[in-house]
Amino acid sequence: MFNNRGSFVVRLIGVFLLVVLRNVIGIKTFGTFMPVLIALAFRETQLLWGVILFTTLIALGLAIRLYLAHLKLLVVPRLASILIVVIWLMAIFSILTHKLGLERGLSVALFPMVIMTMTIERMSIGWEELGAYQTLKQGAWSIVAAVAAYLVMAIRTLEHLVFVFPELLLILLAGTIGLGRYSGFRLLELPRFKSLTKIKSDV
Repeated sequence: MFNNRGSFVVRLIGVFLLVVLRNVIGIKTFGTFMPVLIALAFRETQLLWGVILFTTLIALGLAIRLYLAHLKLLVVPRLASILIVVIWLMAIFSILTHKLGLERGLSVALFPMVIMTMTIERMSIGWEELGAYQTLKQGAWSIVAAVAAYLVMAIRTLEHLVFVFPELLLILLAGTIGLGRYSGFRLLELPRFKSLTKIKSDV
C-alpha cells in the first residue's frame, strides 16, 4: 500500500516542482506534465541510463517523424505511425541490450509510449515552426525538468512526510494556486529585461 500511495504522492511533488520551474524559473517544456512522467520512469531505469535511453529514442523518433512529414499523412494515421515506430525502437533496444548483457536496457519498456509519441510530434512541429535551435533548446529544458523532478521525488524523507501527513498536500495546493496567480518576471527573463534597462539608461 505504501508503494502505491507513495508513488502517487511523489507525482504530486513532481507536479508542484514543474509549476515552479515553468511559472517562476520560466523554462519551457514539451507537454505540461511530460517531465514528471519521464521522471517516474527514471526511478525505475536509474537516472543516467534513463536519460541516455530517452534521448536516443526521442532523437531516432524525431528523425523518422521528419521523414514521415514528406508523406503528408493525416494527423491520426501519423500519430499511430509514430507510436508504432516508438514501440518498434523500444523492442529493438530491449533485444540489443539483452544480447550485450546490459540488463538495465530492458527497462526502456517502462517509458510511457504515448507520452513519447506526443513529445516527438510536438518537437517535429516546433522544428518546422520555430527552427532546430529553439526546438532542441526546449527539448533540453524538458530533460532538465525531468531530472530535477527525479531528484526531488527521490528524497525519501519528503515522500515519507507527505505520506504520513497528507494535510501537507494542502500546502502544495495553496502554493500551486498562489503560483497560478503569479504574473511577474520569470528568472530566465531577467537578463533580457536587464539589457533593456541598460539601453534606456544610456539614452
